[in-house]
Amino acid sequence: MSKKFSIFYILLCINLFSITILSGFNYFVFHKMNKNAYLESFVDYNERVTNLAFKNIDKQVMQSLIDIPQLYFSDVKPNEPIFLPQMQSISGSPKDILALQEKMEEMRKVYPHVVSLDIYYEGTKTIVTGYDKIHFTQDETEVNQYLPWYFDFEKLKVNQYFFPLSNADYPTKAPVLTYVKRITRPKWKGQSIVAAFHITPDSLQDYIDMSSGNFVLADEAWRVLYQSGPGTEKGRAVEVLNNLSKISPVEEKADRPVQMKLDGEPNMVFSGSSALTRLNYVYYMPESTFLADYNVKSRIFLQNFAISILFNILVLVVVSYLNYYVYHKRVLTVSREAGIAIGGEGKGFDGSLTVLTETISDLSETVKNSETVLYQNSLRSLILNRKSDQAYETLFSDCQFSRVCCYIVYLKVQDWEELTLKGLQDEFDSHGVTGRVFFTTLDKGELAAVTIYDGEREEQVQSILLEILKRYVDVLGFVCGVPQDLDPENLRKSFLSASEAARYRFIYSGEVLLSWEELKIPERKGNGSHLKLFAAIEKDINSENILDFKYHVEAFKVSFLTGNYTIDYCMSTLRDLVTLLYQTIQRYQLDMWIVFGYDIREYYKQLSDIDAYCEWVDRICEVLLTNIRQKKSPENGNLKERLEQIIRDHLEHDISLDYLSDSLSIRPDVLSRMFRQLMGKGYTEYIREKKLNRALELIDQDYSMKEIASRLGYSSSQYFIKVFKETYGVTPFQYKKKKMAGEEGQDTKL
Repeated sequence: MSKKFSIFYILLCINLFSITILSGFNYFVFHKMNKNAYLESFVDYNERVTNLAFKNIDKQVMQSLIDIPQLYFSDVKPNEPIFLPQMQSISGSPKDILALQEKMEEMRKVYPHVVSLDIYYEGTKTIVTGYDKIHFTQDETEVNQYLPWYFDFEKLKVNQYFFPLSNADYPTKAPVLTYVKRITRPKWKGQSIVAAFHITPDSLQDYIDMSSGNFVLADEAWRVLYQSGPGTEKGRAVEVLNNLSKISPVEEKADRPVQMKLDGEPNMVFSGSSALTRLNYVYYMPESTFLADYNVKSRIFLQNFAISILFNILVLVVVSYLNYYVYHKRVLTVSREAGIAIGGEGKGFDGSLTVLTETISDLSETVKNSETVLYQNSLRSLILNRKSDQAYETLFSDCQFSRVCCYIVYLKVQDWEELTLKGLQDEFDSHGVTGRVFFTTLDKGELAAVTIYDGEREEQVQSILLEILKRYVDVLGFVCGVPQDLDPENLRKSFLSASEAARYRFIYSGEVLLSWEELKIPERKGNGSHLKLFAAIEKDINSENILDFKYHVEAFKVSFLTGNYTIDYCMSTLRDLVTLLYQTIQRYQLDMWIVFGYDIREYYKQLSDIDAYCEWVDRICEVLLTNIRQKKSPENGNLKERLEQIIRDHLEHDISLDYLSDSLSIRPDVLSRMFRQLMGKGYTEYIREKKLNRALELIDQDYSMKEIASRLGYSSSQYFIKVFKETYGVTPFQYKKKKMAGEEGQDTKL
């Protein structure tokens, strides 16, 4: 057997070695070749994207900037407003000034990336700045004040020029890139129009990402006009431009990315130039940043490659083991059929038998441990009336006891979650009681216990059960059902009686142990009279006597404990008390959500017992009386007077709820609720009524419908007439006619 295993071991090693050689071949041949091809395509893709960004900037921004003088300063009739200040002064002609400003506004709309422009008319010394500001200068000082770039441009003796990005060239809040163009005509006799167009770097950032790399805009002489990034990058930008200017087109293909070392760090540099604008575009970034995505994908490939190798090795090991297992099993079978007991000499057979024995032992232990869980599930199904016959057979098929009693135990949630039911059952059995107990869980914090016993041992079983529970946990409540003869239907009845008795824990919150028999539930009264207490409580509220209110609420509690009432009647009475409080809130026009923050008609249902209910009702009454006193206070009266005064003063103006809230420094949602409480009606209804009353006065003063609608804020006279008719049943004209007819009748009688 050891010889066979040795062969298996050698074959396994050979297979592993083969997978290693094959994986290495795949990596060094396939991955290396594809890695270089992918890197080249990655560089080409980024090159195309960058060149496209350069072309977009050149065409959409820079070319359009250079085209402006050609389009708007050509000798065509629509451009006359622009040329007029060159030939004659427009200072005394508002019409010419307006025409010039309209033309400037047209340029602003066509070229939104030109944030500002300057035009200097040398013929009349007139200056236009910022599209709409016209200045009539007297000397060179004023010219320099409005056009700080002009004299620098004059010194250059050129017809067009790009000023680099600088705060000194144009006094704007942000730096601008300035293009200056001199426009001349023979008829102007040596005088020219000098126009400057200003763009911000924001117009360039829309076309190229300046967060990952650095963008540089240079003129034909490789002079930096604009660079992105911090000011410390200026030296690196100049170094990049110097290196690019030295590269011969023969050495490098035009517009191809090149590698440069800047401060010892490799950088990828993309460049492009425009034949129309004669501008150079450069974009460079650290090679580590440029290749970040490529390196991530390369690492992912290596990870996947390693995972595939591990998977192959795992599959090989599993398949090899299965082959060995089948082979070993076949050898044992042939040996057994041949009558050769190899288990005595080797460990193969004995090892298999040991594993089988241990497996059977573990299975037996698992079945034994699952018996408790099976009992719990069966008991829960039985008491909840699900699969009753099957559950009863599981629990009581070999039972020799004749009586059954159900209990419901209430525990702290922490104890309920940590409690081991099997430990409780074992503890009960260790007392040698003639009987058995089964436990199961109900809702959170509730435990059902079912005891079965003989004869009259109910008190003994109950006492031991309570003693065991108290030893392990803090018992909050222990409710006993009606003992019954043991059968499925009676077990269910005993549990239902315990459930009904448990409902009385709300009233008897101070009692740990409750039972159906001691509560005498069948004999309890289903009705009663607490009208005198209700009348007294209502009187306490009206008289604002909180002490008597608390006394009378306590009287409710005492009457429930001593009056032998059903729990349904008690809960109904408590609900009626909440209704009384709610009606008081309504009577005083208080907003329940503002005062309490919740609906008291629903909140009381969450209270756990009568003590919590009484404490809550006392607190509710205190808050209620406080708000009633505040409502009666002069402060609310003053608020009402202020509201009425503001509405009277602004009825014929904008009188929106937001305006009122701003005037009174009250949030609109809060003011809306307070408005109904103070005025007895909603804001919209109140304003409408006041406006219509004012409309009646204006009708009597012979105002037209159009004037009345306009003064009172209606959208049209037709809408005003519609609202008037909906309220009074007649149109304003019919109302006025009837009133005039009534007055004439009175005059006749007189």
